Amino acid sequence: MLSAQFFNSGNDLTSILRTCDAVVSGSTALHYLLPLATTPWTLTDLDIYVPLRFCHQLENLLICHGYCIVKQGKHNDSLYSLSKIYMVMSFINNYKKIDVIVCKTDGAVLPIFQFHCTAVMDFITASSIYCAYPSLTFWGLAMINSAPLYQ
Repeated sequence: MLSAQFFNSGNDLTSILRTCDAVVSGSTALHYLLPLATTPWTLTDLDIYVPLRFCHQLENLLICHGYCIVKQGKHNDSLYSLSKIYMVMSFINNYKKIDVIVCKTDGAVLPIFQFHCTAVMDFITASSIYCAYPSLTFWGLAMINSAPLYQ
């Protein structure tokens, strides 16, 4: 169970996602979508996307669960200059790491669809798992929009 890898209780992550209108995305979501045989990597961190209005609430919840903030910075990557990402914060609790991606938007999902690769366009909410490109994902394929990479 995803929550048990990063929290003491199985319901902690679900509660945090629901309370903060947040989602889990990145390699963790992809890992849970694909069969174990096709995911040779070990989960090392959790990427939580949260709307700016819930940023401080999520920060406080993570601190209550024993996490400490170790890095915080505004997002200024020229690759995503039009990005809906406001900043990224990193939290640790012993060997567990959570990256919080704070979105400028009212919802946490929009920035996920701005990435240049379909492989990372999957996310987990408090109640569901979503896959934006299931045919590609389940065949172990992805599309890349190279335009942002070269601009």
